[in-house]
Amino acid sequence: MDKINTKITDLVSNNPESASVLHFLGIHFFNYTEKTLGEVCQEHDVDAALVIRRLNESALVKDKAQINLEEYPIELIVEYLKHSHYVFIKQRLSYIASLLESYQDSSGVVKDLKLIFPHFFKDFIEHIYEEEDTLFAYILTLNKVKKHAGGKPVSKEIIEKLQQKSQGKTVADYEKEHREEDNEMSGMRELTNQYAQASSEDLHAKVILDALKSFEGELKIHAKIENDILFPKAIQLETEVLAVS
Repeated sequence: MDKINTKITDLVSNNPESASVLHFLGIHFFNYTEKTLGEVCQEHDVDAALVIRRLNESALVKDKAQINLEEYPIELIVEYLKHSHYVFIKQRLSYIASLLESYQDSSGVVKDLKLIFPHFFKDFIEHIYEEEDTLFAYILTLNKVKKHAGGKPVSKEIIEKLQQKSQGKTVADYEKEHREEDNEMSGMRELTNQYAQASSEDLHAKVILDALKSFEGELKIHAKIENDILFPKAIQLETEVLAVS
């Protein structure tokens, strides 16, 4: 496709994720639907070649296989997950919030999403920060204790501090809570009938629903990393630390 001469409408319609790339370059697709990418870039004084390169890179990143984290030390896995949290809040959800805020139609499912999403966003942020301040902090402390102990017995005082850090919970307790939690996106998924679009003519709504669906996909991958990689490693780490106490 000759992207530079393609209308923004067609570009986004063919690949809704293009709207996100344009958004972070300062171009809001819904304001320029009938203009070509080249015209919009000229209007914004943005290098069209750069925009096209970002669009192509976005497609390549989406197609790449997930990084294999199983071979990484636990502190890097935690940092990877914390970075994902940052991306979720500062990029994915902020972008969706912007899409909803700029949506003008007062009817349809997006109207309800505009009411529900702010509450979801707030609850999600609180959940993320709680996880980082409790589970992640406990795991990183366990890791520091293990490295410092060097295989020697861990003092009773340090064990008590570990228990305070974990709020009296074990990693297995955190894992059980994590697996029992409802999918954060279930409410919006049900409201939108699995992110199905009511009207094929409403491109803005299509982009919103696609962004929500993509975000849920990322959340599922994130949860799988925690369940299948982080928790087993953390349980083993906890066992090793407490075994030498």
